[in-house]
Amino acid sequence: MEIVLEDSGYISAQPPQTTLLIPNEQAQSTFELGVSMLIHRWDTLTTAVDNLWGGPQSSDKRDWISAIVIELFTTSKDLDIIMIHELLFNSMEDEFDVLVQDDSTVIVAQNIIEVYKECCEGKFARVHSMYQRWTEKEEYRQRTGLKKTVQVLEDPNNPDESDDDEEDEDEDDGMDVDMADDSTTYTSNKTEPIVDDDGFTMVTKKKGRR
Repeated sequence: MEIVLEDSGYISAQPPQTTLLIPNEQAQSTFELGVSMLIHRWDTLTTAVDNLWGGPQSSDKRDWISAIVIELFTTSKDLDIIMIHELLFNSMEDEFDVLVQDDSTVIVAQNIIEVYKECCEGKFARVHSMYQRWTEKEEYRQRTGLKKTVQVLEDPNNPDESDDDEEDEDEDDGMDVDMADDSTTYTSNKTEPIVDDDGFTMVTKKKGRR
């Protein structure tokens, strides 16, 4: 997968800081909430969790992904979008046996960098707005029991195994990562997601599950 970015999103710890941990406690805690919200807004991961592709602990694995992203900041002196993208991409493959076929990992990574910069400047409105919207959506999902509908394509490397997961469709996609608002330019040699006539997203899943 080749990715070309107009802006790498490079950030570096400012002396005397040796890591990207934000010195201000409120700003750091808000950033951590922002990471969690962006991970929960990630449509690809939500589908994997709803369909238990990571096993009974799928929800816990999503929380773990948020935690390792935060840890990456607290232990690194510098980061960029690609480094976060690689962490997200590999986590989906390792924990959910899912090969992400779109560029959502890049967009999530870009948003994480942007939220980090905003929190460093004491700008918390975006995170608070995401949290409010997430709370409203979770209440809606709990009332209705709606989940994302997905059809799993047969893995070309393992043609003997395929799954068709049929769940109720969540028509409220307001919390999904907004691809249209992203101004990043990139190219990818990965196969694009396939949408059939019924509007179902086709996701290639590796053989076997954890």
